[in-house]
Order: sequence, then structure tokens, then C-alpha cells
Amino acid sequence: MQRLLPGLVSISRQYSAIKMSKPLGTSESQKCLNLDTSDILSASMAQSQAASLVNESLRADTIPLLDHTAGEVSTTTLEVSTSGVESQIVADRSPLPFEEIPGPAILKIWEKYWKYVPLFGRLTWNRNITPLKYLFNEYGCIVRINGPLAGDIVMIHRPEHIAEVFKQEGDMPVRSGIDILQHYRLNYRKYRLAGPFSVQGTEWIEVREKIEQLFNQIAPSFFGKIDAICDELIARIYKIRNRQNEVPACFHEDMIRWAMECFCDVTLNKRLGFLEPAGYNSSSEATRIINALVAAHKYLCRCETGFQVWRFFLTPFARKLFEACDVLDNVIGKYVRQAQGKLRVRKSQGEKSLTSDDSSPVLERFLVNEGIHPDDICTLLMDMIILGVQATANSEAFVLYHLAKNPRTQRKLYDEITSLLPNNDSPVTEKALRNMPYLKACLQETLRLHPAIPYITRLLPKTISLHGYTIPKGTFVIMANQITSQREENFEDPLKFRPERWLSSSVKGDTDFSYLPFGHGVRSCLGKNMAETEMMLVTAKLIRQFRVEYDYADIKDSFMMVNVPNKPLRFRFENRY
Repeated sequence: MQRLLPGLVSISRQYSAIKMSKPLGTSESQKCLNLDTSDILSASMAQSQAASLVNESLRADTIPLLDHTAGEVSTTTLEVSTSGVESQIVADRSPLPFEEIPGPAILKIWEKYWKYVPLFGRLTWNRNITPLKYLFNEYGCIVRINGPLAGDIVMIHRPEHIAEVFKQEGDMPVRSGIDILQHYRLNYRKYRLAGPFSVQGTEWIEVREKIEQLFNQIAPSFFGKIDAICDELIARIYKIRNRQNEVPACFHEDMIRWAMECFCDVTLNKRLGFLEPAGYNSSSEATRIINALVAAHKYLCRCETGFQVWRFFLTPFARKLFEACDVLDNVIGKYVRQAQGKLRVRKSQGEKSLTSDDSSPVLERFLVNEGIHPDDICTLLMDMIILGVQATANSEAFVLYHLAKNPRTQRKLYDEITSLLPNNDSPVTEKALRNMPYLKACLQETLRLHPAIPYITRLLPKTISLHGYTIPKGTFVIMANQITSQREENFEDPLKFRPERWLSSSVKGDTDFSYLPFGHGVRSCLGKNMAETEMMLVTAKLIRQFRVEYDYADIKDSFMMVNVPNKPLRFRFENRY
């Protein structure tokens, strides 16, 4: 299927439109009603007879033309013809049917297999957004991928169309889930739910409200933890640089380890030593977790792309994914049980229950919340590890890449940082970060070019009209937000890295739906604040300490459930002090 789809793009579009001829004097090659001289409408013809002829011609999908040899056109004839055209135009104002939306056709031979191709799998045959750009350029701003028997989807990119979908999504929006993870949890591990990422409706609303409230409560407490882990990453860079101050090609793994250490310290209240020398030992728990995370991410993408053969039997890719998820699930389960034991001891000793104390571990806060089942906590943490940790690490990698490729921008950012933190050992505080607008602009510009997830999906709860087409209830809509933020009509010089654009009040960003790196509404990213804090803090500390350079081929993004760099991160970190 992956090889088939690119070829399908070249299949001719089938348009259904009313055939209208050109005004008087048009060439004979145009389709029109051929009239003999005896059939020409005369000025003395009664109005009722003229109307009858017009109606008959309209039923033939044509509009009658006066023979151009006629000398003059009577006022009566013009009035009747104009009335007929106007009535036809009014009729055309109603939305066109769903079947009229242009797009590549799916060959009939593939009909019965279409439902086994997951939603994301139909979009990722080339591992980047280039095919989607081609589809929009070829078919217009709204594209339908025909899926006979099941799973028709519509793709859009205009901000006003995206805004309309969000406007109509209701209080309980539904998005596409990750089929293989649902299968793993419901059928393989026998969990009660597929996890917060995949759950829909009232269950999602209830879980989200509780989780979001807890994350807001702990926000002031995790800054210090992240700050210390950023110092560990700097120490790691000093250790692994070669004589040219260049880090090895596997530096991407160090970025994942940094993001994973931040996640574990904030949520589990555990430092697992991902960046410590012992943590790189092949038998260490930290290395086992990182290997499982990388494998889970790799095989998750393999299983979600193409035909879902694993629905019929356990494929090698699905088996490797399940093995990796088992490792992560066992680690998470171990720390959940440890936290439960601590809570039981506290309760037996008559200690006060956890309330809104900011120093309380996040995991324990989850467990004392009666509205969150322990199984849901495990699935939530696994989703955040597989997708959230990867997204944070990859986004920060793109931040460093663009700063390395734009030395003037990097210098301007360094000046802003040192104006607030003049000394190398000046502590980075939350207040200082809030007063660094250019740092925030660099992050925004990176996420504009490389959003963690380039698509946002919604299942329409009602029939809507978009761009003159009727889109029925139950249709999956793909909002290509990465393409939206890279189009000239939304951003000037859209492919250039220009953080200055975010310092101007003229850039509306997420208010006009042209910039949605974390999604929108109640299904937006739960870890947005934590991810932004991590990236801003580590960027500030790295740029203050090093001048980052990169001299190799341009790095693009490759879509593997999240955007990842397609080349090694061979940065040079030159000392500033």
C-alpha cells in the first residue's frame, strides 16, 4: 500500500460541474446547443415560450446561446435568459456533495483492504510531509482520500477551515487513536482502558481534568529538578566531545536520555542516572529503559504504517513492540507499587494525606486521587514516555540545529541571556526565563517549522460545510498544521528561521489557527508547560555555555509518529568561557 499511494496521486481527478458556455462570440469548439436558423429566438417570441426553451436546455446541462449571426437581441430575450442563469447560480450555491471533493482515487482492487490501513499509515508513505504538500498543490486546499467501504478521510490546511472544525467539534472531541497500543493494552495486557491518549468521550474529559489539575499544581516544583538535569547534560557534552569539540553521531540518544531523566524525576520522583557514567552500562536499568523506548518508538511506527496485518496474527514488528512495551510497563509498574507502599505506610502511621503540597511526588498525587485508576496511571505514563519524551528531545534537537545554522540569531539570543544572567554561574530562574522573549521566539519558530506532531485529527460529530463541500458526520478530518505554518499566505518567508516574526504583534499564531504545535482545545497536549520549560531552560544554559555549530548536510524532519531529525546531530560545542 505504501508503494501504491504515491502512484495514485497521478490518477486524473473526476470533477462534476455544470457546463456553461462562454458569452456571445465564443468558438465552435465550446459545448453549446446547436440551433438552426429556424430555431433562433426572435424578438417577438412570447416570454412563456422562451422560458420553456430555457428550462429544457438547462435539463440538458447547457445554457442556450443565441446564434451569433443574429443582428440584435431583444430586451425580452435577455431578461428571460438572465433570469434562467441567475436561478442556476442560486442553485449552485448549495454545498456540493462529499463525493465531489477532489483527491486521488483508490483502485477498486484495494477496497477490502483499506480498513486495515490505519489513519496515520495512509499519510506517511514517504516519512515526511512532502506527499501532503503535493496533494494540496495538485487538488486544492481540501483533499479527500477515498476509502471504499471504510475510512474516508479529508485533509485540510487553511486556518479558517481548521478553525471551523474545532468550532464544530463539541465538548467531547474525538481524535484518532493508536490502534496497536489499544490492541496491546486491551487484548494483550487486559487493561480496563486503552489509555488516556486513546480514550474518548466523558471518560477522557474526567481523566484529563484530574491530570491537568495535578500538573498545574506541581508546575512550581519541577523547575529546580530540570535545572539540575540540564547541568548533567552539559557535563556529558564536555565528556564526549572530540578534539574538534564535536559530539559523536549518537548525540541524539543523549538528548533522549536528558528528556527521560527530566520526565522520571518530575513524575516518578526518581533519578535513574540516564546521564551518569554508570547509566550507560549495557546492563543498567537506565540503558534497558532507553533501548526499550527507542525500540517501542521504532516498531510503533512500523505497525501503524501500512496494513495492520497484526490484527490477524502476531507479526515480528508487533512482537518486538510488545516486548519493548513490556519493559516500560514493568518499570512503571515497579515504581507505582513502590509509591503505593509508601502511601500505605503513611496511612498506617496516621500521617496526613497528601493535599496540594507542591513538594509531594507527582506519582503519589495520582495515586491518592480516587478518580484515577492505577491502570490508567500506567498507561498515561507510558504514553508520555513513548510520545512525550521523544517529542521533547526531538524538538530541542531542532532548536539547537537552527541556532547552529543561524549564528546571528544565536548571538542575539546569547546577548539576551547574558543581559539577565551576566555570569557563567548565575542561577537560571523562572523569572529570568519569563523575561527572555527572544528565547521564547526561538522556540516558537522551531515548533512552527517542526511541530512535534504535524497532523491533528478529529472525527466530525456533525455534518459540516467546508469550502463549498458537505462533509458528513463521522468523517475523519486531518488538519495538516505543519503545512499550514509553512505556507506563504500565513507567514512571510515561511521556510526561513526568523524568530523576530514572533516579537511582532502582527503575528497571531494560534489565535488564527495557523500555528498549533500542541494541538487545540480540550485534546491539546497535557505536557505543554513542562515541555516548554524543559526546552527553554536547557537552551538558555547551553547557549550561555557554548557556541553551537553545525557544518554537515541540512537536517530535515522525518515523521515517525512524531517528527524526528533525519540525520545525526553532529554539533560542535565551542566553549564561550
